[in-house]
Amino acid sequence: MAAQDKVEVPDENRFYFCAKSCEEGAGMKVQAPDGVMLIIPIPKHVLDGDEIYMMKGSDGEWKVEKIVRPTIIEVPAVAPAEPQWRSQAALEQDCSSPEAVAVRFETTKGPIVVKVVPSWAPLGAKRFLDLVDDGYFSDIAIYRAIDRGLLQFGVVKSTDPRSTRYDRIPDDRLVGIPYAEGVIGFAAAGPGTRKSTICIMKADFRTQLGKGAHGTPSTETPFGMVAPESMATMHAITCIGDIPQLNGTGADPAKLEQFGNDYIHQEFPSCDFIISASRA
Repeated sequence: MAAQDKVEVPDENRFYFCAKSCEEGAGMKVQAPDGVMLIIPIPKHVLDGDEIYMMKGSDGEWKVEKIVRPTIIEVPAVAPAEPQWRSQAALEQDCSSPEAVAVRFETTKGPIVVKVVPSWAPLGAKRFLDLVDDGYFSDIAIYRAIDRGLLQFGVVKSTDPRSTRYDRIPDDRLVGIPYAEGVIGFAAAGPGTRKSTICIMKADFRTQLGKGAHGTPSTETPFGMVAPESMATMHAITCIGDIPQLNGTGADPAKLEQFGNDYIHQEFPSCDFIISASRA
């Protein structure tokens, strides 16, 4: 027998309660406003949550007056807001604006010019330009190169002075720059880990990277884009494959850090290199 708390209404000869643990024919124990403990047989077709209204007759007996089934209003689920990406035209306009800084990579496949836009990722842009100005990108293996994927470079041998010269930088905030084809940013291993490893996208990855509300701190904040005239050279970089840590057959960045470029020359002779980088 199920017990149910009474719900009072202003009229002492009327009250209602919500059906609970309903089973047709079972009795529900309810206390009326006059203190009488009632055992009410559950009528047919009553469901949990139905409101059973009771009325006290002229004979002093309590009877079921009516049963009301509350209306359930279905509220449609609100889909997560899609990221509001800057348009391609807006990106190109930014790359042609006075704030944009052109950087020229000399590679074993030819020059690649990128346009750095500091307002996209101020901290990332500053670090990248510092690396360029310091001559960091000298004889740097493009050790991760995936067809229809990305190019990644920036790892040096652990004994190279460049290895310990730079601290990690805090994350920039998302401003709606999509990870479109040709976009350049930092590789990272989690929040606050950007340092000196660079990625260039060879395809559009906006469905996977850089998503989130504007203003959210993120490692996935592009700071520039490959210039249109350099896209063919960017795509010509030899794709030696993904890293073993991601089940690829390409170069292992841990071994590159341990053995330096000798490891790349011996194991991946077709690997392309960044020869140098400078402001254009």
